[in-house]
Amino acid sequence: MQDKQHGFIGINVFAYWIVPLTNTTEDAIAAQRVQDFMIGWYLDPLVYGDYPDVMRKNVGSRLPAFTTLESNQVKGSLDFVGVNYYNTLYVKDNSRKLEADVRNFDADMAVDLILITNPAFNVLAGQRTRHNSSLEDWPRVKSLHGYIGGLLEALRNGSNARGYFQWSFLDLFEMLDGYESSYGLYYIGLDDPDLKRQPKLSAYWYSHFLKRKGDSSDGFIELEKNLTALPSHAYFFQ
Repeated sequence: MQDKQHGFIGINVFAYWIVPLTNTTEDAIAAQRVQDFMIGWYLDPLVYGDYPDVMRKNVGSRLPAFTTLESNQVKGSLDFVGVNYYNTLYVKDNSRKLEADVRNFDADMAVDLILITNPAFNVLAGQRTRHNSSLEDWPRVKSLHGYIGGLLEALRNGSNARGYFQWSFLDLFEMLDGYESSYGLYYIGLDDPDLKRQPKLSAYWYSHFLKRKGDSSDGFIELEKNLTALPSHAYFFQ
């Protein structure tokens, strides 16, 4: 008999951080409804064996029903959940959409979504730089510092987080912006036949962070203090 290979099976979920636009009860309920539609749609069957109650109510018979066998098969069938996080959305209740003649995902969710453009709340704004700009990518460094620090705080508060993946190690072809935008820790010379790689400031920062082992007072790199050890010169490309 051949031995079974042991591994882990999970799912990666595209997610936003959802914030009520106001402190009204309606917007607070709407924010939870967005979480149920955007995340619960995928995760609730895997955790509870069925779709969220609000989806059942708003979507009605257009939402497929699980048989008891199907529910038991999918419930608890994952070992981990990955979170693919990009930015923050404000949510305003718009229950009038439930009265629309044409019913779709937007009408069923019954909210207005407002995108946050502040780089402090938008990982895309912190990670995106123009491709032929500078190796001194300060926005990316500050973004890494903030989000890894947030992960550390979550761990201290009892989160069972097991890993963090930085997007991306190298400049690459981006789904919406092609080669115009840069997301990598390493610059790739696209006009160079050898596709030469050059480390950005963020690559030095991330490497420095990974090599440290709890020797700072709070267990995390202080941004301004530790950047003094990194290359201070900037490179600009024409």
